[in-house]
Formats: sequence, structure tokens, C-alpha cells
Amino acid sequence: MWGRVALGLLAGLLIGCSSGASTPNVIHSRSRLSAPPPRPFMMFVSVASDDTFSRVALVRLDDRGSPGREIFVTNLRCDRVYFTATRGICLASTNDTEDGKPHTSWWAEAFDARFERTHRFPLSGFPSRVRVSPDGRLAAATVFEHGHSYAENGFSTRTTFLDLESGSLLGDLEQFETRRDGAVVKARDYNFWGVTFSKDSDRFFATLDTAGTSYLIEGSVNARAATILRPGAECPSLSPDNTRIVFKKRLGNRSRGWWQPALLDLSTHDEHLIASETRSLDDQVEWLDNDRVVYHLTGGTTAADLWSLRVDGSKAPELFLPSAYSPAVVR
Repeated sequence: MWGRVALGLLAGLLIGCSSGASTPNVIHSRSRLSAPPPRPFMMFVSVASDDTFSRVALVRLDDRGSPGREIFVTNLRCDRVYFTATRGICLASTNDTEDGKPHTSWWAEAFDARFERTHRFPLSGFPSRVRVSPDGRLAAATVFEHGHSYAENGFSTRTTFLDLESGSLLGDLEQFETRRDGAVVKARDYNFWGVTFSKDSDRFFATLDTAGTSYLIEGSVNARAATILRPGAECPSLSPDNTRIVFKKRLGNRSRGWWQPALLDLSTHDEHLIASETRSLDDQVEWLDNDRVVYHLTGGTTAADLWSLRVDGSKAPELFLPSAYSPAVVR
């Protein structure tokens, strides 16, 4: 299962990264907690070179949103994980044989606050992105059905909405109605990924890619509909106060896959790069609070570490948590 994610992280090493970031003195060896820490905490997948490798872990966040030095290690092993309210979701895979041939299976597992599985959903490809709505009722999972990178030509994604209460599939975004300038639009090459939910757990933002351009879309799960808002935005993440979106802005040639973080104000529609981060990131950022985000990078030796960044660009990125992946802030 984890081998595919590890390969994905190692593949990122092929894309070089320059660093203007700040690296504080952090403790790489973590002591263990015997029980989950109180909120706020961060859930993540550990990629430390010890017995926590591939395990989902929790670290307490202090009043300033900084991580503690102790972690609680769960029994979950996931490629991607996310958690809100009292429910979470784990995207995972297994490699076995079928009719004497290698076979890979993928699934999403919903789990409760005790980290016990409540529902299992089939997936159709390699796990990529996942989010859970603020009330813990819905989830959105993105997988690669062909190709393992958004920088590849011919990649194909599928984004599916899941009901974590009933254990039912709500359909994928390709089945939703998509409108542009009031007209319904559809193309064979549509790819959707990177859902982020609003406070009401119905409204969402995501990415639609078609004809070589990535667009920011806004939609409603209940209405099964979405509207194209603007080009040039990938992997949106909505701030806790629901006023801004941080997303990946592609720079240069599409085949290079070079992305930097950008900030969009939803009230003024003002957009600008967060210039203090010059390295490439291939992640859907997670908001620590209304001022900072956390993420991992595309490549280099820091690909399996989490970095924090002030969205006003006033400070250089800082190493937030080493040997960690797929962050989820639980408030």
C-alpha cells in the first residue's frame, strides 16, 4: 500500500527545488503518547524511518499553532488521510495477485474518533487528494486512473463524493452539471480534483482541467452542479473563515509541473502569488489558522516534510513537522 505513495514522493526528487526557507531546530525523534491529544491537533501520515512509517499519527498544536514533540500513533495505515468533527477518511491500496497476475486494489475507509472503520468504499485508481466536510458527513476523494502526476500528458482523474454517515456513494464530479457563463458545458477531456468544502458542508470549490487549462470551479453537492469561475487555479483550499482560497499557480511550461502558492480573496477577486515560497509544491495546502497554511513540496530532500507559510508572504517558509505527509488540522 504505502509503497506507491513512497514511490510518488521519491519521484518528486526528480524535480529540483531551490530553498529560501527557514529551517528551525526541530526534534526528529518523537516520544509517544498513550492517548490521543486534546484538540487542536494535527493528523498526518508518518514517513519517519522507524516503526511509525506509513502509520497515521496525531500531534498536539499549542495556542500558537505550533506542533508538540509527542505524537499519538494510531492503528491506521493510509496513503492519504483527513479528519473533521468526529469522522475521518483513509485512502489506501493493496497489492496482491489475481489469476496469477499482480493486481492492485484501492479503497476509501471511513473511520470514527476511535479510529475504527465504519464504511468502506471502492476506488478506481491511485489515491491523490481527500477532504471531509466540516460537519463530518461528506467526503471527496480524488484518484489518478491513468498517470500519477498532474504534469503528465494524458493523466486522468476521478473525484467522488461519499456519504460517511450512510456509507453511500454520491457520484463523481463528471456526473454533476457544469456551467460557464450560464450555459451547460461538457467535454470528453474533463478532469476534476482537489475539492475543498465550505462551512455549510454543501458548497465546495475544486479544479476542472480541460483543453490544457485548469479552472477554479464552485459548486453544490446537494444541487449536483458547479460553475466555472476563473482559469489558472489548481488544488484550492478554503480558509477557515471562508473568505480566501490558497491554490497552486502553474508557472512556465505545462510539462514542467512547476507550481507556486497563490492567494485569492473571494470578496474582491484579487489574486497574487505568495512570493515568499519559491519552491514547487504539488499538494493541496491545509490551513493551520486564518493566517498560515501547511504543505509538502514537489521534490528535493524536503518532499516528505511539512512546511508552514504565512499567506501574507511576510516571512520565509518554516519547517513545521519533519517526516510527515497528508496533514489535517482538527480544531
